[in-house]
Amino acid sequence: MFETIQETIENLALPKRVLVACSGGLDSTVLVDALCRYRSDVLVSIAHVDYCLREESRGDADFVQNFAEERGLPFYKKVADLSQEKQGVEEKARLIRFDFFEGLLKEIGAGVVILAQHQDDQAETILMQIVRGGVFQRKFGMNQQSGHYLRPFLNFKKADLAEYAKEHQLTWREDVTNQDPDYTKRNQIRNIVLPALNEVNERAQEHIIQLAEQLSREELLIEGQAKRYLEPFYKNYNDVPRLWWFPCLKLIATRAGLYNLKERQIQDVVDLMRQSSKPNGRITLSDGYYFEKSYQTVDIFRANPNEEKSSKKLPKDGQKSDILVLELDQWYFLTDLRVRVQSNRPSESDMGCLPLPDNLEGRFELVSAKSKDRIPLSSGHKTVRRLLIDEKIPVEDRSKTYLLLDQEKNVLAVFLGQKRWYFTRNWPKDRPSGKQCLVWRIEEN
Repeated sequence: MFETIQETIENLALPKRVLVACSGGLDSTVLVDALCRYRSDVLVSIAHVDYCLREESRGDADFVQNFAEERGLPFYKKVADLSQEKQGVEEKARLIRFDFFEGLLKEIGAGVVILAQHQDDQAETILMQIVRGGVFQRKFGMNQQSGHYLRPFLNFKKADLAEYAKEHQLTWREDVTNQDPDYTKRNQIRNIVLPALNEVNERAQEHIIQLAEQLSREELLIEGQAKRYLEPFYKNYNDVPRLWWFPCLKLIATRAGLYNLKERQIQDVVDLMRQSSKPNGRITLSDGYYFEKSYQTVDIFRANPNEEKSSKKLPKDGQKSDILVLELDQWYFLTDLRVRVQSNRPSESDMGCLPLPDNLEGRFELVSAKSKDRIPLSSGHKTVRRLLIDEKIPVEDRSKTYLLLDQEKNVLAVFLGQKRWYFTRNWPKDRPSGKQCLVWRIEEN
């Protein structure tokens, strides 16, 4: 061995008290023995779970208890009968196991849980991850340390542990189901796939792990660069090279809490982003999430099941539009917009403010826009509907568009979706000094 088990255990940075998960098999038996043999400075406690899936499982629990008592180690057992479960047994067992460990950590004041997975387990895990697929599915196996879970044997083959057990005359329990390729999918990989790969190359297992380590390093680099691109990606995804759209979308999904995302779904999103002829669009994803494109901006949202879909559109011709006649220094309400004209700029930093032309007299009117209202441009006219499209105002905000009129009903400016002001041909060419200002607040319903 390049590194001995003794060196590995002696070099571990461990707290005063640790919890060891012990099934009674070769791997965990060697782990407990090595900790007792080489780390007398550490208080070791043993945890065992009996799932009642085999007739021999009670014998396994008795073996581990005797093994702990012989070494004077505290022993903790949990019985969880999964014998009647038909589906998802492995996942249920995993949840029970780790819930048990978490409770014991607090109960006994241990700093870490030490697990006995080794290099063979690591290769099986990587192959399982590759076969399962998925955008967010890891392809680089288990970490040597994940939070307060420690796996010191990942660099050792099972044969190395067997050599140690033979040298120190250890006995252990054999789980015969581990040799049955029909028992679990992992068993198929353990007993059929990996042996076949080792026939092709005796170092296949090592190469699988080396590839996973390389993928892990590259994943960190990709994620780091995607984080740098994220801010410009949100503002205008076309400013980011297309090669980085996929990593940015993956990062956005992660931040939104969406992990159940398929490769095909992200490809559909990318296809929509590339369609310049379709400036707006939405794609339903998984778990109530959806992707939304609005011109050059994109994001991933989670739908509120209690939220009613808005059917509000711009008023059609012939429909009555809300009109406000604005007197100086008085507040008025127009749907969710609270506005007034005042003689000086507001002091509140969160209040919108539009300096008004000085050479205009009389009262101003604020009118809810209709889709076919005509807006005077420097040359010709344009409808409100066309203006909103050309100015790339999101569809859901277009109904919140208002016209600012002078006393002769000339359109001075358009408040585009409560996003920004568009100044028409009637707006004075020289900038106003702002003796009077139109100020507004958006009122939350």
